[in-house]
Amino acid sequence: MQVWMIALIVIACVVAFFALLVFGGALLAVNIVLGRRSRETSNVFSDKYGIDLGWFDEVKNRTETIEIVAYDGIKLRALHIKHEDGAHRVAVLQHGYCASPRAMQPYAKILFDKGYDIVMPSARAHGMSEGKYIGMAWLDRFDFSRWVKRVIELYGESVKIAVMGVSMGGATVVALAGMQPPPQVKCVIDDCGFSSQREIFYSCVRKAPLPKRLCVMPLALGIRLKCGYSYLDADIVPFAQKMDIPALFIHGTADAFVPCEHGKKLYEACGSSDKSIYLVEGAEHVAAYSHDKEEYKKRLSEFVDRTVGE
Repeated sequence: MQVWMIALIVIACVVAFFALLVFGGALLAVNIVLGRRSRETSNVFSDKYGIDLGWFDEVKNRTETIEIVAYDGIKLRALHIKHEDGAHRVAVLQHGYCASPRAMQPYAKILFDKGYDIVMPSARAHGMSEGKYIGMAWLDRFDFSRWVKRVIELYGESVKIAVMGVSMGGATVVALAGMQPPPQVKCVIDDCGFSSQREIFYSCVRKAPLPKRLCVMPLALGIRLKCGYSYLDADIVPFAQKMDIPALFIHGTADAFVPCEHGKKLYEACGSSDKSIYLVEGAEHVAAYSHDKEEYKKRLSEFVDRTVGE
């Protein structure tokens, strides 16, 4: 066999070997980071977040599970908590990464006590909803849009809707607000949502001794292969720019997971003429409510009272 042919075979084998390593690493990365979460994280209900699970027992007789089918055919489910005499205002609340609808309890109670019925979707690939891979807001925006439409089907055209999300859910509702939602959506509340997938992934590897893009390369390839999009396209800021409904942005200044700069960036980009930002000094990720409960309740209540009305 000629030397040049032997060299080609060796090179081809080496390339194939490294390609398999890259491919395997990509699949491993996307499964670790975005793979299905059937169980909730162990600390999501800690006192740190001000969550009172006992409240769900109080509203047990008013709670049901509702279901929709997503654009890709998977079944998505949500908790639906209703007042006995019905309501014409509904709050649709989206939880964050690796959490569950029950993690939205503090906000659900505030709004339920104000007369809102509550819909709390379980995000794709979380808990009671189907799906293999977490949507990281980019896919969830389509799911959340379907939940809004389902609420209108259940309550009629005259319903008034407030949408709120925390962390990944915050990015989701901002994206929804920039997608020309139905007129029934009266306001959006984003608590510590990230401004783009690129920035949240880079933030997670900011202390690594390698270039950030190199660190997330396996995950980026895995997202392209298994989820069908580029993480570089998953930017929430352009949606914020297109928003024209009242918006309240909330962020803790000590947030180390989704740094406060994300919230400020979305607020500054927001195209709505009616926007405000509430920065909670010293609050960590998803801890703005527990850090300053009374002020949080006051700000949230005043905002929905003004923008949604009675």
